[in-house]
Amino acid sequence: MSKEELHQIEELPDLKVAWHESYKCLAEPLLEYVWEVANHFLPDYEDVSAAPAIFANRYAERNLSIEERYERTQEMKTFKGTLEEYKKREYRKLDDSFKEKFLTNEDLQNTIEAYKLDVSKFWYLLLFIYDFIEDIGTNAPALNKSVLEDFSYFHTNLSETTSITLKKNNKKSYVVEREDTIRIIQAALQHFVNTYSDIIHSEQDRETMIKQLKDIGLEGFIRNDLSSKISFTDKFSLDISYKKWKFTDMFLFFIERRKATTISNKKIKVSKDKMMLVSRLIYTVGYDGKRYNEEYDSEGNKNRMLSNLLRRYKNEKFPSVIANNYMVVS
Repeated sequence: MSKEELHQIEELPDLKVAWHESYKCLAEPLLEYVWEVANHFLPDYEDVSAAPAIFANRYAERNLSIEERYERTQEMKTFKGTLEEYKKREYRKLDDSFKEKFLTNEDLQNTIEAYKLDVSKFWYLLLFIYDFIEDIGTNAPALNKSVLEDFSYFHTNLSETTSITLKKNNKKSYVVEREDTIRIIQAALQHFVNTYSDIIHSEQDRETMIKQLKDIGLEGFIRNDLSSKISFTDKFSLDISYKKWKFTDMFLFFIERRKATTISNKKIKVSKDKMMLVSRLIYTVGYDGKRYNEEYDSEGNKNRMLSNLLRRYKNEKFPSVIANNYMVVS
């Protein structure tokens, strides 16, 4: 029997549940661990996160062609545009390429068994957390903390202003003092604000909202109170250390209330160290090398690499980020 055959992953069915009907995924047992983490880190209306449905759909379409993905949206009635319009959308495929690495890591699998975790449910939790972190950390919209305050201040003052000064290269280039011109600028801004507000607070489906926001000059949409902080032109990628930080945060939340037990039929030492478990998962998804998979270094010292990383950030606040697919600000 090969190592791959020792551990079998039960296949997650294609649930075909739209993100706004995520509650329909509650009965799927393979998503039990995903729900536990999603409801804490990605909460939504009435404490039912939309993330499990989004994840399930991304998993179901991971190996489909773009035409097949489009046909699936038509069947689910989640995209009203044409195939050509669908092809113009940005798309990041869910990556499950590390499945064999997960299954054949006996040290990792022994710890999963010691914690009495279901290996299939745990696999989907690993996929979900990894996919979410890649969503917020790879080519994601930037979040500028001061934009909301700046815009609010500007909007308030513009309604009372009697002149507007324009600068070029820090030199005054034009001054507007005509009342009717200023009124036009005020009315235009107010129209934009009202239109934007009407769209994001409407009951329309997400794809329709995205299209309408593009029509008024925005390149995306997110249903969140922090919507106006989004910059749709600036893109960034999280440093790998931040990815490991968030990855650890989410997994420690999941594992902190659980206790490992001794596996009586194992003749080798099984690690029950929670940080070591997360460290090996970090190695599994490729956020770091084999050094993260080893419990001891060449001199017999306990692996403290992940603990040292977290200690470095203990007084820092995680950077504000926006998910492309999971529709949250984190």
